[in-house]
Amino acid sequence: MTKPGQAGCGTYAITVRGVAGPSVRAAFDDAQLSVVDDTTVMRRADTDQAALHGLLHRIQDLGLEVIDVHLERVEVA
Repeated sequence: MTKPGQAGCGTYAITVRGVAGPSVRAAFDDAQLSVVDDTTVMRRADTDQAALHGLLHRIQDLGLEVIDVHLERVEVA
């Protein structure tokens, strides 16, 4: 968590149910995707809250089921 007055970005990991096919991979070409068992983990570095919400909206638009969202690390500017 950043302190008030500090701009911070982080690396978010979003896990969705299922294995990402070519169309999902193309929709998230700005994120690193990896398959773990029957899930896909999307990681995106230098992500602020607005960008995180954008990713979540794209996930919703594709009808993907979110299993987990977490912040892996924070970079403070």
